[in-house]
Amino acid sequence: MMRLGMMLVSLTFLAGCSGESVSTDDSSDMSEADIRMIAGELAIQKGINLLCDREDTDQLSEFMEDLRYEGVDRELREDIAADSVVLMNKIAAEDPEYICAPEMFESADQRVSQALLAWDEMRGITQ
Repeated sequence: MMRLGMMLVSLTFLAGCSGESVSTDDSSDMSEADIRMIAGELAIQKGINLLCDREDTDQLSEFMEDLRYEGVDRELREDIAADSVVLMNKIAAEDPEYICAPEMFESADQRVSQALLAWDEMRGITQ
């Protein structure tokens, strides 16, 4: 279980690697690091769901569509999508015995909820 926790922490760290500001069509204040962190959490959850045959909403695809809608640069979106695939592949290589546990589902779901709240705050949807 310790190995799994370390893996998830390192995957999350890899997901948020830049602190640059994101250029969008409007004057929103979106940090690339924050966007990558959100995408990373969604990719980890999607990877867990795929590995464990767990049915759940594909929030990563919805997020990527939101990025397009918000006017985030296409090159950055493609880079984030590629990073997400890397994260999901790393999870797919893990032993399902360690990943497919109720605690893992709960932890991933909680982190995704926090990430989506941060995304809503970045877009000014919540206060």
